[in-house]
Amino acid sequence: MLDLVAEQARLEQRMATLGAERYRALALEAREGGEATRSKSVSYAMDATVLVLGDAVSKFLESAQTGRAGRKHSAVRALEDVDPTVAAFITAKTALDGVAKKRDMVAVASLIGTAIETEKRIANYRLTHPGHVGTVEKDLNRRTRNGRHRKSVFNHVLSKVEDGWTAWDARAKVLVGTKLIELMVEATGLFEIERIRRGRNKYAASLVPTNRVNDWLATLDIQAELLSPEFRPCVIPPKDWEGLVGGGYHTDAFATDLSLVKTRSKDHLKALASADLSNVYRAVNAIQRTPWAVNRRVLEVASHLNDAGGGLAGLPQEAEHIPTPPADIDTNEEARTRWKRQAAMAHDRNRTLFSRRVQTLKTLSVAQEYVDYDAIYFPHQLDFRGRVYAVPNGLNPQGTDLAKGLLQFSEGDPLDTVAAIHWFKVHGANTFGVDKVGMDDRLAWVDANSGRIAATAREPLDDLWWAEADSPFCFLAWCFEYAAWLMVTPYGGTFCSRLAIAMDGSCNGLQHYSAMLRDPVAGKAVNLVPSDAPQDIYGEVARVVNDRLYQIAMQEHVPGLEYATDEERKELMEEAALANHWGAFGIDRKITKRPVMVLPYGGTLNSCQKYVFDAVLERSAADIATLQIEDDQLRAASYWLGGVVWSSIGDVVVSAKLAMGWLRETALIVAKSGNPLKWTTPSGFVVVQGYQEVKSRQIETVLFGKRFKPCIQEAVPDTIDRRRQANGVAPNFVHSMDAAALILTVNAASEKGITKFAMIHDSYGTTASGATDLASVLRSEFVRMYEENEVLEQFREETVPASLQDKVQFPPFVGGLDLHEIKESDYFFA
Repeated sequence: MLDLVAEQARLEQRMATLGAERYRALALEAREGGEATRSKSVSYAMDATVLVLGDAVSKFLESAQTGRAGRKHSAVRALEDVDPTVAAFITAKTALDGVAKKRDMVAVASLIGTAIETEKRIANYRLTHPGHVGTVEKDLNRRTRNGRHRKSVFNHVLSKVEDGWTAWDARAKVLVGTKLIELMVEATGLFEIERIRRGRNKYAASLVPTNRVNDWLATLDIQAELLSPEFRPCVIPPKDWEGLVGGGYHTDAFATDLSLVKTRSKDHLKALASADLSNVYRAVNAIQRTPWAVNRRVLEVASHLNDAGGGLAGLPQEAEHIPTPPADIDTNEEARTRWKRQAAMAHDRNRTLFSRRVQTLKTLSVAQEYVDYDAIYFPHQLDFRGRVYAVPNGLNPQGTDLAKGLLQFSEGDPLDTVAAIHWFKVHGANTFGVDKVGMDDRLAWVDANSGRIAATAREPLDDLWWAEADSPFCFLAWCFEYAAWLMVTPYGGTFCSRLAIAMDGSCNGLQHYSAMLRDPVAGKAVNLVPSDAPQDIYGEVARVVNDRLYQIAMQEHVPGLEYATDEERKELMEEAALANHWGAFGIDRKITKRPVMVLPYGGTLNSCQKYVFDAVLERSAADIATLQIEDDQLRAASYWLGGVVWSSIGDVVVSAKLAMGWLRETALIVAKSGNPLKWTTPSGFVVVQGYQEVKSRQIETVLFGKRFKPCIQEAVPDTIDRRRQANGVAPNFVHSMDAAALILTVNAASEKGITKFAMIHDSYGTTASGATDLASVLRSEFVRMYEENEVLEQFREETVPASLQDKVQFPPFVGGLDLHEIKESDYFFA
């Protein structure tokens, strides 16, 4: 019999080893590829080098420009108008990218000089053609950070323009590069120039890293390896959390103990250390004690489809074929431009596909590794708002549809009651996507498709209709259980379901805001009030938008319009025409969904306009053509519509806008006093939001993009960033409330005897047998949380200093919503 304690120790050592091996492989690949600065250790060395070298370049230029006697170095003229820090960055990156090799100094100097010239030439061209350069930069920043590719693109652009630039000769480039190398050698001691004999009376200079830099990088590599474990599931229950560190994993295989709360703030850690976190410990421990197992049948199907190339059931397909260049690419500029655009788009899609395929392969690999264990467990920790997250990446109960479909509880509970069967069937309909209708209709859909569901379970690769479900692998896992249940029940047997039956909140952030302000309008729209069918807030906002568009379109018939000024009349007529176009286009929930969804988490007018534009572009070309709006005017027209959507959201969700505005104003007032925001949630968790002002010397070179920020941004002690405090408080506050609701629900459900939890912020799950109790508990705890806690008033009392209390008005209050109605609302979480 396997000794699971010893097995857990072995696995934890393997996690540490896997992390070190992954880091080492990536670092080696980067260094051998001549891009060593992509590795953490060399990147850190570059950060430090740039600061020192930048100061040395500045002093060199200042000294050379004082007019003192002596020959003025030709590099001075070349480096004029170049930011010394940019020159330092180019030099350090070029040198350190080849740190693993001994390189000819003249070649390195030439590379540095060429990059400096290109940087200066682009800056010169930008003065006369800012739009062109800006477009190229924007496109490159979106597509790639590869320095070589960026150089190639800019060199191609510059080769096509007449900008009057006198090209530097090879000697000038080497002189500039050599001077910068000399400054780097003197200032940092990281490199030295080695004189190598190449024959009789022939010598060459090589740039080589010193022992100091090799030792430094080796130390940094070891530290990075130790701090990069690849966390995986446990095969015994994770170590309980009893304090802020030391829970989760069992051994000392990792360099540091796991922390309960992911925060670097000393103020936050101090506040947590003095808080009563007993509720939090109890809930997190209950969640991570839940025993899971890999669903072998789902793994087999997913592996088969992925090995076949993907592209089905949400699995990423293999890399797309890059279009073949046209035969007349050298002479047909139009064909060449079209091919380049198509090839660039294909490369973009392939980059996205690559990262998704890596994640898919990792998820399947971990599932295959753990498939033979009877039970596996997932350690959990919290973010600074108190939200609960699984520690292992890839395969975990909070992951993708594939990850969730691959997991089932290690032991099931019987489907032996009407209520359990009800939740079991509802889950099947939900995962397929039949979740916008009433419960009876969901059950009817399952019954109507019973035969096809059973056939899918028998031969899932024969009829791939299940792959079109909203959550294909979760639905497939349910199909397997549904068919097994059908096989047992006619003969009086009992079937035990091992699936996590999920119930999701309806736009949960708005549910919280509606409850805390007792808003009956928004509360109804997000299912806080009982109804025969689920309310659709996205559809409700779309209805208001259409009504508003009709009113705007009718402005051309407003009495007295003849007395308006020409300018007023023109503006009204233009708006009326736009409203008519959009009304004919048809505004539906797909247009309004994203702006409404993100509103509680910091949505703004600008983000609303952007999401509306994106949603418009997702409509068919035929639909867009009906707008009768020119392509170059579509963005402006969509942004105008975004303004209408934003106003309409305010009509439906009064509470969220009121609460968010009040929180923002309060945060600004407190920030002016230099104090952070601190509040305690109903679960007892303490949140400290203290975004400090950040001092950084960001280097924005044209050739290397905007990715480099030396030494990481440094927070300025004893400062508060007012803008970040104001922007962050509303989303952080509502996240802390949904985190508190989850904690309270888990503890209350545990007292009811529930021991299996699948919790994802605003989606709660357990077995079908326990679903009725969980549904009841989560409603009762939500109501109790807002009945017993005036959370906004408590926020004001706790976070606003006494000296500022009179400057902060009392929290907004809408009123009219009876919280107890939530207990009777079937679709609050469904």
